[in-house]
Amino acid sequence: MKQKYNPPKVHSGKLRTAVEFYEYGTSGPEPGDYEKTSLFTCFAEVYNSSMKDLELLSTVETKEAVTITIRDTKGEYTVTNKHFVEIFDYRYTGKRFNVIDVRHDVTNNDFVTVVLGLKS
Repeated sequence: MKQKYNPPKVHSGKLRTAVEFYEYGTSGPEPGDYEKTSLFTCFAEVYNSSMKDLELLSTVETKEAVTITIRDTKGEYTVTNKHFVEIFDYRYTGKRFNVIDVRHDVTNNDFVTVVLGLKS
């Protein structure tokens, strides 16, 4: 029985864009005083959201949607929907994306897909 090898769709060579995950916390006694705290920085593959992602985003009011794929950190950092993402690319400067959904690949355990939305 001869089986043809199918290479994985995502590999380390496609992770070319730097992204930073962070959260906001209060920095003073006044309401509205927030300080950005960096949680994790890595490289990601950034691409437009698929139809499945856009269907998920239909329940959330977003102006712009992006999907990223990062390498699984094996417990070093866990992405949650309370975090924000900054993408270091000239097309996304000045934009703060909210984490909308996180999909772990249980069978492969190599990559994590994160759906991001720019809330209005």
